[in-house]
Amino acid sequence: MPDDLTPIEDKLRPGEILDPASHLIMRGWPVTVEGMLANADRTRVRYSLAGEPFVAISAEVTMAGWDVDSILMGSRLRSRRSYAITRVGDLVAAGFDLAPTFQAPHYSVLLPSYTREAAERLVEVFGEVKPNPYFRRKEP
Repeated sequence: MPDDLTPIEDKLRPGEILDPASHLIMRGWPVTVEGMLANADRTRVRYSLAGEPFVAISAEVTMAGWDVDSILMGSRLRSRRSYAITRVGDLVAAGFDLAPTFQAPHYSVLLPSYTREAAERLVEVFGEVKPNPYFRRKEP
C-alpha cells in the first residue's frame, strides 16, 4: 500500500446512527457502473481505512436539517443533472456499509471490493435515475 494515503479515520464523524427505514441515501449523476468505479478509484488512491485503500463512493444522506430537496439544491448536488435514491436499509441489506465522512450530510458508501460486480450491485440498489429539479450549471 502506498504510504501517501490519508487515513479516512481523521475525517469520520463519530456517533452518528442512521435509521435504516427512514433515512435515504442519494447519489448524484453518473449513476452508472463506470461512474461508480471512477468515483471509487479516486477515493481509493487518496484515502485509507485501517491501513488499506478506502474503496468508497460519495453520497448524501437525509438527516436532521437535510431533506431530499435541501440536498438536491445544495452545493454538492445542484450541479448534477440527475440523481438516484435508496433507503439506507436497502443499501446495507445489499452488502454495502456506510461511513459518516467529512461534513454532514456526506457519507461514504463502502464497496466490498473494487470490482465491476460490486459497482453493478450498487447501481441496481440505487435503481431509477431521476432528473434533478434544482439542477444549475456550475458557474465559472
